[in-house]
Amino acid sequence: MELPAEKRQRSDDASKPSALAAPVSINAWYLTPEFTTPFREAFTSPQLTTTYTSSSGPNATGTIVAEPFHTAKLTNILPGEFLQGLKTELQTLNWHERSNDLYTFLQTDDLALNPLPHIKGLRDYLASDEFVGLMETLTGTQLARGHLDIAAQRYRKGGHLLCHDDDVHRGKMARRIAYILYLVDEAWSEEDGGALALYANDEAGQPREVVARLVPEAGSLGFFLTGLVSYHTVEEITVSDPLRERWSVTGWFYGPTGADTPDHPPLAPVLPAVGPLDGAGALEEWVCADYLAEGAQGRICELFAEQSSVQLKGFLRPDVYARLMAEDPWAAAAELRGPPHLRRYLEAQPTSCSPTLAGLMAFLRSPAFAELLTKLAGVEPVAASQQLRRFEKGHYTLIHDEAPEPPGLDVTLSLQPAEREWDDKWGGATHYIADKDELLRIAPDANSLSLVLRDEGTLRFVKYLNHMAPEPRQEVAMVFAIAPDDSDSDEEEEEEEE
Repeated sequence: MELPAEKRQRSDDASKPSALAAPVSINAWYLTPEFTTPFREAFTSPQLTTTYTSSSGPNATGTIVAEPFHTAKLTNILPGEFLQGLKTELQTLNWHERSNDLYTFLQTDDLALNPLPHIKGLRDYLASDEFVGLMETLTGTQLARGHLDIAAQRYRKGGHLLCHDDDVHRGKMARRIAYILYLVDEAWSEEDGGALALYANDEAGQPREVVARLVPEAGSLGFFLTGLVSYHTVEEITVSDPLRERWSVTGWFYGPTGADTPDHPPLAPVLPAVGPLDGAGALEEWVCADYLAEGAQGRICELFAEQSSVQLKGFLRPDVYARLMAEDPWAAAAELRGPPHLRRYLEAQPTSCSPTLAGLMAFLRSPAFAELLTKLAGVEPVAASQQLRRFEKGHYTLIHDEAPEPPGLDVTLSLQPAEREWDDKWGGATHYIADKDELLRIAPDANSLSLVLRDEGTLRFVKYLNHMAPEPRQEVAMVFAIAPDDSDSDEEEEEEEE
């Protein structure tokens, strides 16, 4: 489900219809016992996917997906004329581009106070006793009146929303039901992307893999119960025509929190264990001679002191890099890393790599390389973690409060197969942020070494690599633990003495 839109001050007495609202008439069959009784019985029971179809009146179907968590879709729920008027009004609004580690889409402001008749009519009806009562009846879930989030989203080609669970609490209220009113065109199909994909959980309560999908369908309403098991994603939009977009109106119904609300299960560490600098290798054997000259090292160190980052192009000797690529760094078997609400990429072990790559990874853990980093960055590395990573289409890393990365010197050697100017629309860049402001963005670049000093307040993520990317992102990624600065310790001691 999409994240909430920016809100303006409002009254939550939204159940009172506005005189200016366009009239809304739900498909009457969805209100009859012929539908509600068997649907509720199935939705509240551990049954397999079930579909109910109206026997008279406007064509309508109600589908329940029981696994991995209860999700449903009601087709032809509102009149086509009303939905066309709604979409026409939405087209006139200001749309804000939303893009971070988790998602990329366009979104409106909160629609609760929007006075346009179809938008207001939809809001009034969704918050009405009739519809909230219907949601309670169909799901067996207690909901609160006067608490409803509503906004609209547009997903363009490459747009997505990655794995998350919508489990959000606000005081004594929590999200209980997420809903999506689809406003896609009639021709939208599974090949166009944008499906609501549902994750099964492992024994530890972490999302594992997608096991069910609901494809967007014009004029249908999807909804599901939110909580610790409701991990889901909006899959990437893969339309061939960039003018086609996935439109929807989304939000949540709220209800009282339970007396004993469980916590999210703990996450495994993001990085492999930090190890000693015990590798071997000589600088002249691996590093381009330009970076071994004392004058060049001094200039790089000055630049790093000013910016806390530097990117060194052509870092490895050309003959070494050519040999590395010829041996195919990814011939070795790799393991997919997760869980998907934290990361998705392939990792290979040095012991299974080509001889040149295995030697390179040992060199990058050597005291000789650490000494070079001291000359280039002015810091003293004392230990390091190391990963050989490959990001294919659909791979990414996410920022997660429960899995913070330790601060240190990020050292990333890009192993792209060829020199290519990386296009930001492909994703795949590393983004550094602090207080939601982007500080730095580093794109993959063949034979390039990036150094970034990351403190406690700086976070990073690798943006989702979408289907338009011409090649994977592959790299040796390291984080070096830094020896404490003696001058800082002396200053702290002086302050304590004073």
